This record gives sequence, C-alpha cells and structure tokens, in this order.
Amino acid sequence: MSSNIDKEIQILVNKYNYGDFNSVLKKCSKLLEIYPKNDFLWNLSGLSFQRIGNIKNSITSFQNAISINSNNHSAKNNLAISYKSNKEFSKAENLLVSLIKENPNYVNALVNFANMKNETYFFDEAISTYEKVLKIEKNLPELHLNISNILQAKNQMDEAKNHLHKAIEINEFFTLADQNLSMLLDYSDESNNDHIDKMINKLKNPNLNNNDLINLHFALGKAYEDKKDYENSFKHFESGNKAKDKNSKFSLKYFENLAKDLKSFFLNLDISKIKQHSNKGGNKIFILGLPRSGTTLLEKIISSHSEVNSVSEIGYFYDLINKNIFSENSIDNNKINSLLYQDLDKKYDELLKFYNVKNKYIIDKTLTNFWYVGFIKIFFPKSKIIHSYRNPKDNCLSIYKNLFKTNEAWLYNQNNMGEYYLIYNEMMKFWNEIFEGEIYNNKYEDLVNNKDSKTKEIIKFCNLDWDEKCLNHHKNLNPIKTLSINQANKAIYKTSINSSKFYNDKLTELYSILDRVS
Repeated sequence: MSSNIDKEIQILVNKYNYGDFNSVLKKCSKLLEIYPKNDFLWNLSGLSFQRIGNIKNSITSFQNAISINSNNHSAKNNLAISYKSNKEFSKAENLLVSLIKENPNYVNALVNFANMKNETYFFDEAISTYEKVLKIEKNLPELHLNISNILQAKNQMDEAKNHLHKAIEINEFFTLADQNLSMLLDYSDESNNDHIDKMINKLKNPNLNNNDLINLHFALGKAYEDKKDYENSFKHFESGNKAKDKNSKFSLKYFENLAKDLKSFFLNLDISKIKQHSNKGGNKIFILGLPRSGTTLLEKIISSHSEVNSVSEIGYFYDLINKNIFSENSIDNNKINSLLYQDLDKKYDELLKFYNVKNKYIIDKTLTNFWYVGFIKIFFPKSKIIHSYRNPKDNCLSIYKNLFKTNEAWLYNQNNMGEYYLIYNEMMKFWNEIFEGEIYNNKYEDLVNNKDSKTKEIIKFCNLDWDEKCLNHHKNLNPIKTLSINQANKAIYKTSINSSKFYNDKLTELYSILDRVS
C-alpha cells in the first residue's frame, strides 16, 4: 500500500471518528475505484453504512472486504453485527461462533455474541459471556451496564445496582451508568444524597460531551423529583431535553402526511376480500400506544399468565412494514399490494424460533405499531390488539422526564410532543372507527383504580383462561425489557395519576396543545 493511500485512510479514519460518515462514504467510493481490492476501505465503508442505518449496503461492503481478505476478522465481526441488526440471527451466530472458535479471547466477537444472546432473551448465556470477557479485559464499564440491564429484566434489582456501581468505579465519567442508576434509586432516602452530589460535581467538568450532559441532567431531574423539589427537578429535565433536542430533525409534515395516507388507503380497502391471511396470528397479542402510557404494566400483567411470554419491543413488524410500503417517504400502493401476498405470520414465527420464548402466546409491545393497526388486522386477523392510553398531560409529562433509547425527534420538545400526540390520538380514533369493537382500549387510570376487574376483563379479551397469577404481576419472573421495568416490577401504585399538576406552570406550551385533545 502506498504512502499516499495510507495518508488518505488516516484522514478517513479521523473523519469516521468525528462522525462525518457521509463524507467517509463519498471518499471511500472514489478511492475504491482506484483500489478496488482494498479490504480496509470496504470495511470502513461498511462501518459508515452501519452508522447511518443503511444495513443492506453495510452487508455488501463487509462481504466485499471478506472476499478480498478471508482473514479480515474485523469485517467478519462487523458483518455479524449487521446481520443481527437485520434479525438474521443464524448468519450472525455462525460468523461469531467461527471467530470465537479461531480465537477464544477475541473480545469484540465475544461481546457481540453476548449482545445477540441478550437481545434474544438467552440471558444466562449472555451474562456468562460478558463475565468471560471481563476476565480478559476488566476495564469495560459498558459490560457491567449490559449485565445490569439483564438483571433488571429479571427483577434482580440489588445485583443490577451493584454492576452499575462497578461501571462507575471503572470510569467515573461513564454517565450512562449514573442515569441508569438514578432510575433504580429512591432519592427520598437521604442515604442516596451522595450520588446526587457526585453527579452535580461531574456536571462542572468542562470536558463533558453532549451525551454526558444529557445523562446527568435526566438523572438529576429524577433525583430532585424523588425529593419533591420540582423547581430543581424541572430545571434539569428542561436542560436534558434541550440538549437532546438540539440536533434533532423533526418533521411534523411527515407524520401528518403519513396519517393522511394511511387513512386514505384503508378507507378505500375492503379487508374482507383479503382471504389468504384469515386464520393467521392467533398466538399474538399486540400492545401499543405511546411511551409511558401504561403499556409495560399491561405487558407484565398479561405475561404473568402461564401460557404467555413477551418479546417486548421487538420492532419486527413495524420495521418490516416501513421497509415495504414507502417510496421516497410516501406510501406506495403498488408496494403494499405486493406485500399483501406475503405470509408475515409464518415469517414472524420463524423469527421467534431464535428467541428464548417457549409459551403458546407471545406479546409484541412495539409501541409504534399504533401506526400500522390496519396492517396488523390484515396479516394477523386472529391476533389481539390492546391500546393503552392515559391522561394526556400525565402521559406527556412522563415522556418529558425520561431518556429513551430510541432517537425519535418528537420526544424532547414540548411543541413537537404535543403535535405528535394530537396525530397519534386522531390515528387511534380512526382505527377504532374502522375496526369497531376489535381493539381493547385500556385506560391506565381505570386499570390502576380497578385492578382486579380490569385485569380479568383484559385476560378474557385475550381469549385466555383465567390465571390468578395475573393479579400478582409484581411477582412475575418472566423477563421483560423496557424503560419502565422498575415500576412494572412493583405492585400497582397510584402516585403517577395527576402528576402533571406539579408542572402546570412549567410545561405551558405542551399543555396548551394537549388542551385541544378531543
């Protein structure tokens, strides 16, 4: 390799590390015309495609790198990551197992193998693999965070806290561990004041990046709210939301057009004429709605049933529909008509074979499925759909107070959140009109205030025999993955009802929009 290409590659690596992925791809494309057999460039292209979410092109790039150099272990490991992102778990596992067999101490492959086992609910295997890696390289705080998340899903909260403390001991500025820990601690207990003080001191560090600031502000917002110090609480929540919203690209017009196009399509569609899926989906329960609307409580209650497991927010159906109905951000009727002949129920069940779920009925709690209720009714007409909702102001306040793993731009801006809520509300009204009586609309406040009767009503709607364990959801050891896991593992409580009143003078922009909810 010439010194010129070495210099070009170093510049590209620097741009990649800086996050300028589109520039990297543009330059890689030009260089590969000159050096088509350069496996490093193909691997770097694949990584850049990964980072912008173009998994299809990343796979092609990694495959090209491997075809040129079969010993490019980095490209193989990265290809496995792309396969996992595509939920092609068999291909991902084969690659990772072969890499680990060749080098049992290959940390990157071991971590990605553990990540895949974590995603597919093989939690014990995931933890044992993470622990193996920590024996090879002990200074990896991210692995303690991953183990903590698994332990939270398994309702082992004390052990989960211990691993977060270990992560912070390794790197005191690993602020994501602080933010996660804040969700598990009760700061009304003064013994936790020390953590508040440490986070305040960390905020004074001028070298913190934007993500660190976001993590600490959301954590401190939660801490001060526990102490009922709503002034300081809101100050930090507002700072966290503004920092998160700073570089977001929200298009209200996109969601308005999506809602308009979906309504138009289904108003002109006679679903009764689509016969090929008529007996499909009988083993699936879809729980949907907005974040923080009570969906996790429903998931925990229903999955307490001896015949039910959950794959939580798996995202499979939502992603599949997104990939197959659009052309240039608009709904394409030709694409939809082609999709209608696919057996998605069979594909879904094939995917579930890679998950550690063994019961007859499966809960899919992908919240954004509310957009595609009509497609659920087409492909899984025998499934059950449960929509969770609550007081709009309480719901949106709870969203405003939380940091989500997804990057949906509407989550961190009062105006965007309010307008998005209006669109969601109208969308659900439309689905309930089109599929009258076929959607169970669960009001969170009713479930909390009338737990026994509402739980029995929900289980009956799901066509399940009554199971007394559903009344003791907090004793349910079936693992679920969600932001609300700590609350869902507790007995039902009513303190979140009308919590929006504490912020009436602070979220005026949001609340004025929500006053338009009909």
